Amino acid sequence: MREPVKLLLAAAAFNALSWIILIPVFQYPDEQAHFAQVQDLAEIGYVPTNFNDTSLEIQTAEKILGTERDSFGNNKFTYRPQYHLEYSQGFDGSAEFDLKSMPIDTRTQLVKREATLNPPLYYAVATIPYRLFYSQSLIDRIFAVRIFSAIIFLGMVLLAYKVAKEIFEENDFLALVLTSLVAAKPMLTFASTGVLPDALTNFLFTLVLFICLKIIKSGINLRLLIFLVLTITAGILTRQQFPIAILIAALPIAYQILNNWKKIPKPILAVSLIILPTAALILLEPLRPYISKIFTEFDPKQLNLLTSPQFKEHIIWTAKHTIAEVIPWYWGVYKWLSLTVPNINYQIINRLVIVAIIGIVIRFILALKDKKFHTHEIVLLFLIASSAVYFLVFLIWDFFPRLNYGYSFGIQGRYFFPLVVAHLAIIMAGLWQIAQVVFKKYAKFVILCIVFLMFLYNDISLAHVAASYYDTSDFSTFIREASQYKPQTFKGEIIYIIAAIAIIAQSFYLAALFKYAQKYQPR
Repeated sequence: MREPVKLLLAAAAFNALSWIILIPVFQYPDEQAHFAQVQDLAEIGYVPTNFNDTSLEIQTAEKILGTERDSFGNNKFTYRPQYHLEYSQGFDGSAEFDLKSMPIDTRTQLVKREATLNPPLYYAVATIPYRLFYSQSLIDRIFAVRIFSAIIFLGMVLLAYKVAKEIFEENDFLALVLTSLVAAKPMLTFASTGVLPDALTNFLFTLVLFICLKIIKSGINLRLLIFLVLTITAGILTRQQFPIAILIAALPIAYQILNNWKKIPKPILAVSLIILPTAALILLEPLRPYISKIFTEFDPKQLNLLTSPQFKEHIIWTAKHTIAEVIPWYWGVYKWLSLTVPNINYQIINRLVIVAIIGIVIRFILALKDKKFHTHEIVLLFLIASSAVYFLVFLIWDFFPRLNYGYSFGIQGRYFFPLVVAHLAIIMAGLWQIAQVVFKKYAKFVILCIVFLMFLYNDISLAHVAASYYDTSDFSTFIREASQYKPQTFKGEIIYIIAAIAIIAQSFYLAALFKYAQKYQPR
């Protein structure tokens, strides 16, 4: 492993730990509901259906921490960015002792229905850190599972480097840059360090992306096909939208079959065209309960409505909604959808994305002039097509609840993070194209500025979010408030020490990347 990659992983690890420490309990998306599913599996071995599924321990914590939902599904933080808890004058919250000393039997006293009923893989594995800290308080167990999620996220960062090497195989500098953007993207870090299955979903989808790129560049072989089926199966056992990966995986397989029909060995061709789809159907059958949740509102008889004026109106509405809300959420929305970072951050990002799109257009125009698409362009087309397929499935899926009930399911930006590596690779390719045209031999230093801006954006986002929960006007007040309702390990000056190490690690990595850029000459 290259030295810059090691430094990047260290920076990402301390950055993730900073987010974990500074985000209060139950402030990740639906964290209490996800933790309830982990707790049910750890305590009673299953999640009750049609009965209460959330413990008295969790309900008590929600009341204390202001995250208990009202009849409209909102809590005290929802759409109230100015709201925060009342803090005590010590390192422990006023009700922290009561919360931490709750009897063990409150974990199995199920008092309401709130637990997620998601596919079980993430939750089943998350019971391991839960059980390791079984004798500890609710807060300790929550933070143990958060750290477990962060470890998966670090695995995704490392996997992103492998994917980036496939995308930019002749430019290791750009591979490092893409990995840096993944590691430092604040909303991705936020969504990957709480008690929720996003970290595992994103890891497995990135693994599917990696396998697909291998198929595009190296051809179809039995080992890759088996690996692909197993990864998708694990993904479906993790998140309901994962069957979309089947459609995406079909793209490189179809590409190889169409372009190398005669070169592909007959057994591999048979596996691709006959055995693999059959095996997929067999494997998907026991997973039907999880897949069916995606299509709760879907009626095959309504397919003809996809050519109706209602669907055209839905496309226009979705486009406006995506630009106005989903894209900003993709780059960062916190505190139960009540808090965004200052608008200047989104304005800079939007302009960079527009420049990247122009760069992609230029790249394909040049390829068309040459009358030949190289592997780089094929890979880029696959990334764009995969992103389009993913978005199209969500577009159609969201149409039916709008049609039947008059309101959207509520698509959030983080739902598109399974393909975040593809998205950032497309942006990076476009920016690199423009930088080469405009800045020529200084292009790599312009791209270095993009990496610096992403790390700066991460730090600004974390500081902005922390300031919405705690008083940051002076050191002692911030430490006192940020220490409350946290494990004993993360109380006091250790909060600042970890944040400082994160900044130092980022600085060391950026310096190493700058030195690498100075020496590196693309082939």
